Amino acid sequence: MKRKTVLYDKSDNVGIITLNRPDKLNAINFDMLEELWTILQSIITDDEVRVILLIGAGRYFSAGADLDIVRTMTPVAFRWRQRQYWNRVFNEFEEIQKLTIAALNGPAIGGGLELALCCDLRYSTDDAIFSLPEINFAILPDSGGTVRLPWLIGPARAKELILSGESISARRAEELGLVNRVFPRETFDNEVNKIALKMAQKAPLAVGIGKQLINRSFQHKDIKAGLEEATDVQSLLISSHDYQEAIKALNEKRPPVFRGR
Repeated sequence: MKRKTVLYDKSDNVGIITLNRPDKLNAINFDMLEELWTILQSIITDDEVRVILLIGAGRYFSAGADLDIVRTMTPVAFRWRQRQYWNRVFNEFEEIQKLTIAALNGPAIGGGLELALCCDLRYSTDDAIFSLPEINFAILPDSGGTVRLPWLIGPARAKELILSGESISARRAEELGLVNRVFPRETFDNEVNKIALKMAQKAPLAVGIGKQLINRSFQHKDIKAGLEEATDVQSLLISSHDYQEAIKALNEKRPPVFRGR
């Protein structure tokens, strides 16, 4: 398959996946998700790859979902596409028996941040920002934000981020435990590559099984049920008056007027 929205390369036991829609701030669409799935399936059987490094082309890691893919969907179509594309790919990043690292070289917004949450480790430039702004459109994060974020930073802090929709700095994200470490932009690529190469030297079988044991003991028992619930709720919210009003207000460059229905 000829890839357009994702690039893939490997070097020294590290598979490097690059989200490649810089002109769209690496907004995630169905083509990108399909290409990510294909790449992940090839990595699963590639014993040379021990660590997966995920990064964004250009100045953003990812601005989240491409809004064009949800504007016209019915609740039924939304549920099917959410399971077939988003949940399938995001779960694979989390479950694959190779260490996954999100190299947050710029802002990670909405679905972009949720993709990073699926990775085992997250490292950030010092000027990146993070947010789950869906509440500002009368909807909620539906690709793991309501499930993975509370497990990562605790329910109270997760509620603050999800229900306020506000952005936080890289340093604040480090304080919360959302990212493992923050590096200056000028040394970021070198530092993250060093970490990836170091981790790639560890015993791959032990790393893969160790990752699964940690996930299962700490956070995994109800994740799929949580994702199903989030999908069902979101499919109703995208049909609400408030969501339609938010999109209309965005196009008209004015504040939305929410009515709670």
